[in-house]
Amino acid sequence: MNRFGTGLSRKTDYYVLLGLSRDASSKAVEEAFHRYVQNLKEHSWVPWKDAELREGAEAYYHLSDPLRRKRYDSSLDYELVLPDPEGVPEEFEQYFEVQKISTPKEYERLYKQFLMLKYEREDKLWIFRATIYFILACFSALVISSLVFVVFQKNGWLSTSADLFYRRWGLLFSCTFMGTAYTLFRIFYLEREISLREKKREIEQNEEVSDIGP
Repeated sequence: MNRFGTGLSRKTDYYVLLGLSRDASSKAVEEAFHRYVQNLKEHSWVPWKDAELREGAEAYYHLSDPLRRKRYDSSLDYELVLPDPEGVPEEFEQYFEVQKISTPKEYERLYKQFLMLKYEREDKLWIFRATIYFILACFSALVISSLVFVVFQKNGWLSTSADLFYRRWGLLFSCTFMGTAYTLFRIFYLEREISLREKKREIEQNEEVSDIGP
């Protein structure tokens, strides 16, 4: 279980935790988890009950899904501490404490809700970063073009009409250029990339469902 959200997980034998054999069926996993929850309810006085419930819910999460179970089974051959590709982020640990989940379906629902919020935050951060890079690129282009105009002015390489146009309309032209460029950047790049990111996630989710089968 990932206690610190570091990407490293102390290997917990979920089969032992739920009292299952390695070849247990999906139905047996579900029944074992219900027994596990019922046992915790009967011992409600235990001070660390919430931690035990969370660990049991994680065990059910990994063992109830064939694809996740296959990944977990392959990890059982590793050392005691191993990278956790399915580890629960620290934010979800905190979210769990607020919601106090108690059923497998509730765990799935809250975890999917958490992933949606996580993806939304990642997209917003990606848009912000891409926009910053774009603005810096435009600003650099404008600075370079201004320096070129200054060099041309000092050396008398600009015609009088061009120099007058630059003095009168240079600032407006620069603002118009940046506004138009950003609009095109947002329409033809940002929105397209966000759409591709969403489609990629949908494909990954569909592949996971197809791997599970009926």
